[in-house]
Amino acid sequence: MEEKNFIEIETQIITTHSSSLESFKKLRTNLMYTDNLKVISLTSSIPDEGKTVIAFNLAYAFAQMGKKVCLVDCDLRRSSLKEYLMLTKHHDGVSELLTNQGKDGLNSTNIDNLYIMLAGKTPPNPSEILSSSHFTDMIESLREQFDYVIIDTPPVAAGSDATVVSRAVDGTVFVLRNEFTSKKVAKRAIGELTNNGGRVVGVVLSRVKASSQDYGRYGYYGYYGYY
Repeated sequence: MEEKNFIEIETQIITTHSSSLESFKKLRTNLMYTDNLKVISLTSSIPDEGKTVIAFNLAYAFAQMGKKVCLVDCDLRRSSLKEYLMLTKHHDGVSELLTNQGKDGLNSTNIDNLYIMLAGKTPPNPSEILSSSHFTDMIESLREQFDYVIIDTPPVAAGSDATVVSRAVDGTVFVLRNEFTSKKVAKRAIGELTNNGGRVVGVVLSRVKASSQDYGRYGYYGYYGYY
C-alpha cells in the first residue's frame, strides 16, 4: 500500500479530550504489556457507547510515544470516524479495498506516526466482505507495516461484523458506557465474542461522571480492567 493520501486532523479533536490523556496512557500501557497484542479491535454492545472516540485516542496515544500506528474504520454499516474527524472529502477505504474498487485506502495524517484507513462507501454485505480472505490479507499487510493496528468495529448488536473481526485480530477491547448499558446486555455481547473465537483482553468504562473523577468537566474515558 502506498502512503500517498493525506488527512488533515483538526487540533480540537485532540484538545477536546486532553483531560482524558492519563486514562488513555493507562489503557495504552495495559495493552502494551498484554502478550501477543499488536492488532486490536474495539467494539461495544450497542451504539453510542464511545468506542470510536476511544479507538482514535488510543491510536493517538500510541503514536505520541513514537509507535507507527494505523487506525482502521471497519464499521462499514454506520461509520462515525469520518464525522468525528470532521472530514468532508470522500476517501476510498476498507470497502473499496476489499472489493477491488479502490487501489489504496491508507492515508497519512498531520499527526506524526498516525495513519488512517476509513470505512469507505457502505456496502450491501459488510459481514461477507469482512469474512473474506481479502480482509485477512489486509490485516496481515498492515501488521507488517505498523507497530500497532487499531480497528473500530460496529457494536455487537448490529450484526456479526464485530465477531468476525475479533477472530482475525490479536485481541478485542470492549467499551461499556457508564449508566447506559445493562450488565445483562454487556455480558451477552462479550459472551458472543468469546464463544465465537474472539479474545476479549479488557473493558473500558466510558462517560464516567465528572463528579466522581478529577479528570475535567466532561468526565473521562477510563480503563476498567480485564474481563
